[in-house]
Amino acid sequence: MEEFRVFVVRTSGRSAAVDDDRRGFSLLGRSQVSGLALARPVTTGVRSRAVLELQQNYGGLRFRALVGGEFVPGEGDRLAWRVRFWETVRSTPQQGLLRGALLPGLPEGLDHAAVAGLHADLSSGALPAGRLVIDRAGYDQESSPALFATAAELLLHVLLAGTFGSPAEPVIRSWATTGRIPSALPGVDFQA
Repeated sequence: MEEFRVFVVRTSGRSAAVDDDRRGFSLLGRSQVSGLALARPVTTGVRSRAVLELQQNYGGLRFRALVGGEFVPGEGDRLAWRVRFWETVRSTPQQGLLRGALLPGLPEGLDHAAVAGLHADLSSGALPAGRLVIDRAGYDQESSPALFATAAELLLHVLLAGTFGSPAEPVIRSWATTGRIPSALPGVDFQA
């Protein structure tokens, strides 16, 4: 498994941090949304796990979103995906990757936003075959559905970078400086 070094990128309006895992934000998964998506076969890749926290400042508010998960490359032409939500291992605030505490969990509204953030990539048919699970999350009073959608999409790019040996930092830096996620997937090695 490719491990990420913890890194933080800060700009005047956005911050992002990536770590390999934060068990305090584990979701029990009694409730979940899942499905299958068409995918492309891959020739290489390793299991990748990461946790990502985003912060965006807007109009005096500080919006935050933390999501984490795992991607395991697999054979065939399907990607099995699952997003767990709401129930958590701990219901007390936990220190996030950035400054301040977050409540573990992915409550209603934010759960649908996380799934929506994955939708375009899942529908593209360009993702590698395997298994994707989002099973870590944290939020606060100022968390927004839009930032959770962005966090889920960006997490997918970070996981793919780890799986295929590409650096995740340029993807994170791009979002922190421009507010956009690069459209190209990190170095995926597809079968010919």
